[in-house]
Amino acid sequence: MKAREILLLLLIVGLGVFTYYAKTGKLNFEWDSGDFVFFGRGEEFLFQESREIPAPLPRELQVINAHGGVVVRGTETDKITIVFTKTVYRRTRDAAQTVADQLQMTVDRDESRLVLSTNRDTFKRKNFETHFEITVPKGFEVKVKNSYRLVKAVGTGLTDIANPHGQVEAIDIAGRLIINNSYEDVSILNAGADCRVTNPHGKVTAIGVQGELIIDHSYGDVEIENIAKKAVVKGSHSRVTGKNLKADVEIESSYEPISVTDSGPTTIRGHHSDIEARGIVGPLSITDNYARLVVDGVKGDLRIDGTNMEIRAESIAADEIRIATTNQNVEILGFTGKTTVRLDHGDLVLEPEAVTGPIDVQASYAAIRFGWPAGGRFPFEGRTRSANILWNLAERPSLEETNGLSLTKAFQNETGKPSITLSTSYADIRVVETKRPIKTI
Repeated sequence: MKAREILLLLLIVGLGVFTYYAKTGKLNFEWDSGDFVFFGRGEEFLFQESREIPAPLPRELQVINAHGGVVVRGTETDKITIVFTKTVYRRTRDAAQTVADQLQMTVDRDESRLVLSTNRDTFKRKNFETHFEITVPKGFEVKVKNSYRLVKAVGTGLTDIANPHGQVEAIDIAGRLIINNSYEDVSILNAGADCRVTNPHGKVTAIGVQGELIIDHSYGDVEIENIAKKAVVKGSHSRVTGKNLKADVEIESSYEPISVTDSGPTTIRGHHSDIEARGIVGPLSITDNYARLVVDGVKGDLRIDGTNMEIRAESIAADEIRIATTNQNVEILGFTGKTTVRLDHGDLVLEPEAVTGPIDVQASYAAIRFGWPAGGRFPFEGRTRSANILWNLAERPSLEETNGLSLTKAFQNETGKPSITLSTSYADIRVVETKRPIKTI
């Protein structure tokens, strides 16, 4: 790079750093009674005051704050107690005291709500933070608008938190919970009603939600556990882990792994996302591409649609199984139910636990290995072009033809039983008798 280009790059980076610190209040850049600091915020000084709001109280508490933290706790009380802390950054205590004397908590009240705020906007120079620690009656409705520091709610009712660039914790929430933040983590522990979370570029953890859970997320981790009603994760570049999701599950993400364990009916839509689904009770539907899929223990119908997706499925007790993919290998072991497989350019292994419904495979450029349940007699037809059918059962087929197209038929007189049809091209079909135990993946 030329010297002029390097200088321009450094100027752009420096301007970005300057803008960030100026906008977040972390840059101290002005004269104030001889207090001039270009970088940093000076020394930290704390000032605190408190106030009580007696009963009767309005229905809702609103807190409007910026560049500080908010903690709201619901307890066995009939009043609201507020501790207001001012953190002022100046060179001397006297300079900080002057700011603290002018920086005030504001309280506005009507019949329906109590609004706490500050007079921050009246200050030209804002090298300070304001923090609220509030005690309210248990189950009280709370709305918080904050930024850049922790917001924590414990034991409240309906709770609505907007905290861009700040961490959020919600514990033992009795009412509906709404959280909007970014770039920092969200933690929910025990919520008694529906939850809605919007969080880009952070981690979301939700454990013990009794209502419906909906998460809009991107670029981070999502961990959800013990969700009583419907759980929905709409993600992008989100690593998603779900455990003990008792009702319907819908997960969407890309480029990061998805794992669901011990859950109810599940729908997963991935894009370049490796997927694991274990212990699913109810239908399981998966769409993905360019990834690896592991399914273990499904009591319900299974549907998989993919391209360039490697699939291994085991212990599937279904009425119907439908699988389609390309360019990767597929193994389906220990399954029951009507089964349909579409596969191009990959090898296929099928080992049913029992043949309880018709099995139909339409493949191309795909070798097929079929594990025949020991002692079973089911109408069979196998076809492959430019390859062979290798029959390894004791009882010989009723028809074997080879003339460019290999054709094998067996047990054709077993009417009323589910049929087995295997078709492929340019690869062998191998039929072997199995007496396999159910494996654990």
